[in-house]
Amino acid sequence: MKRILIYLIVLCIAFLQGGCTRSYIEDEEEPEQIVLSVLAGQSTSDAGVEDMIDEWMMEYFPGVILEWECVDWGDRFASQMRGRFAAGDIPDIMIGKAQDVQVYAKTGNLGTISSKCREKIVEEALGSVTVDGEMYGMPYNAWYQGVIYNKNIFEIYGLAPPSTMEELQDITHTLKQAGIVPFAAHFQESWKVANMTMQYMMNDIFKEDAIWGDKFREGSEGFLQNDSVRHCYLNNQFILENTWEDALQINQFESDSRFTQGEAAMYMTGSWSMQFANQYGKNIDFGIFPFPNQNGNAQLIRETNMTFMKSADTEYSELIDEIFYALLDDEKLTQEILDFTQSSSVVKGIVPIHESRIQDDIDRYEASGEIIDVTTGNAQLIWNFQNELAAQQLLWLKKEKTLDEVLQYADEHRAFSAYTKEK
Repeated sequence: MKRILIYLIVLCIAFLQGGCTRSYIEDEEEPEQIVLSVLAGQSTSDAGVEDMIDEWMMEYFPGVILEWECVDWGDRFASQMRGRFAAGDIPDIMIGKAQDVQVYAKTGNLGTISSKCREKIVEEALGSVTVDGEMYGMPYNAWYQGVIYNKNIFEIYGLAPPSTMEELQDITHTLKQAGIVPFAAHFQESWKVANMTMQYMMNDIFKEDAIWGDKFREGSEGFLQNDSVRHCYLNNQFILENTWEDALQINQFESDSRFTQGEAAMYMTGSWSMQFANQYGKNIDFGIFPFPNQNGNAQLIRETNMTFMKSADTEYSELIDEIFYALLDDEKLTQEILDFTQSSSVVKGIVPIHESRIQDDIDRYEASGEIIDVTTGNAQLIWNFQNELAAQQLLWLKKEKTLDEVLQYADEHRAFSAYTKEK
């Protein structure tokens, strides 16, 4: 009995030692995981894309973990980028818009993207992410901006997309006479006012002078004495006067919801609003046209949206290039993201499978060359400046300031219209 007991004790010790040894070896052989920090500035339809990418990473890059920090692009991305740059705490990967490449590449904090990625991108999307001949951002999808309209309402009243402000005013009058709200709109958020204002300025200012912002900073151009700029600002007042009475109090969700239920005929917005329309406005035919400019030759606006950037100092530069290229090369994932965000492709050979409700009109404007890239204006007047002016505009629209005071404010703060390390 004693021998048996001793034998069992020896066996237990051997088992425990063997188990410990195997565990130690397994731990030693387990590859070390790489963690890449990601700062993602998300627009309204982007939230959730990070989960799709994480799931994809688990399959194709199982040894890499993406550590996400997702912030609202309109409210926090610019301040986060500036703060990180100032502190020297630059994320390995940054996801913003093409305009961010133009703003931040010259700071020296962005690394160049591999030529393999460049070869996967359509030509018209490359200019917005190229600085001094180098590609500093990888564009992934695109939106279109303009006036989305209810084709059913237009057909009932014999209306057609306008080319001039006079025609738009006539349409607005006809709709009001019929008891129909001409415009869906939401003015609760300053970003919306900033977006609308840049849409006007693209066709009234930057279409005619692509370096107007540089001239503004030099002092040869300004806001207060410029009739075209004043006209752009008055367009917001025009829409406010022809929308719901509570437009100053409602947000995007409420505005999108009402529009997709047929409660207004037109909506100064972008294709991001189609994400909601596709779910809840299935019985309505939609179209899109550019908001008319003073010359009657306005073009539909294209915005390269999700754009991947990398730190110039990351120790994983080659790995990040591999990930970027794999993202472009995976048609299944790309199609899923395009469908989820209701956006258009900038990747060669990939045409969205989803049926965008405004795609026919987009294709027509593209085919006729009636497209203008908003990166031009957004690089000339940075987002922080636009958003600050939008906050001032809201005070005017609420009758708490005069328009002249808002335009004067812009002139007095012209030094803040471009990014510098000091600001």
